[in-house]
Amino acid sequence: MLALALIFGWASAAELDVPPGTSSFVFHDGRGRADVSITVYSHRPARCAANCPILFVMHGNTRNAEGYRDHWVTWAEAQGFVVLAPEFTRKDWPGSRSYNQGNLAASADPRRWSYSVIEHLFDAVRTTQTTYRIFGHSAGAQFVHRLLYLLPDNRASLAIIANAGWYTLPEWREGRAPYPWPHSLVNARVGEPGARAALAKPVLVLLGEADTQIDDPDLDQAPGSKAQGPHRLARGQFYWDQVNSLARELGITSPWRLVKVPGVGHDAKGMTEAAIGVWP
Repeated sequence: MLALALIFGWASAAELDVPPGTSSFVFHDGRGRADVSITVYSHRPARCAANCPILFVMHGNTRNAEGYRDHWVTWAEAQGFVVLAPEFTRKDWPGSRSYNQGNLAASADPRRWSYSVIEHLFDAVRTTQTTYRIFGHSAGAQFVHRLLYLLPDNRASLAIIANAGWYTLPEWREGRAPYPWPHSLVNARVGEPGARAALAKPVLVLLGEADTQIDDPDLDQAPGSKAQGPHRLARGQFYWDQVNSLARELGITSPWRLVKVPGVGHDAKGMTEAAIGVWP
């Protein structure tokens, strides 16, 4: 029976089982914010063995983790990986400061940051996996690229940043960035080590070429955001240029890649399909 479980099922060594098929489960983060429960929308193909790769999918400002999970089901079945889409509700993680800005303002303890939920959840469900992939769209893309900075020991083997509304520049030195955290790493809880760790990670920056709306009510208009460009496409290009400039300055051969997606605007499903087409 053990051999069959290892071949066809999720190994019993995991602290928390991922149900087969399209489902959900509740995660209690005892190492972080034990005061909240997080619903994780999941998909595990029936043929998926205990060591199937894990992909975390980070929702946007809609907080619709179920819908974001659904975009990936067909691809998970075709390629054989597990999808985990944790939902950060507005009740427990109100506003952008709690979700995509990490909850840093509320706690100096990294274990209570929103980013740490991913690492803690990974430990709860993993069996033989040592790394995970992570995809974020819109506010989820903000979440993902800041996770890379703030948790430099993260175990992401690939991060996909799609159509973020604005970015945290990987610049920690005062005088080198006009705006401090969250628009740069100036005054953040990490400095050069966080920037270097992020630049050394495999990252795909996906930009929809039609994501050029300037009057979207969800498009942040703070001065630091507007300085990055009038719309998401321009801001993404600005961020890409800043990342590459810093990598050259630091002498880092960065594995980051930029992919522009023709004909796609601010569309999570369209960017999911684009990600599948270009990820290794």
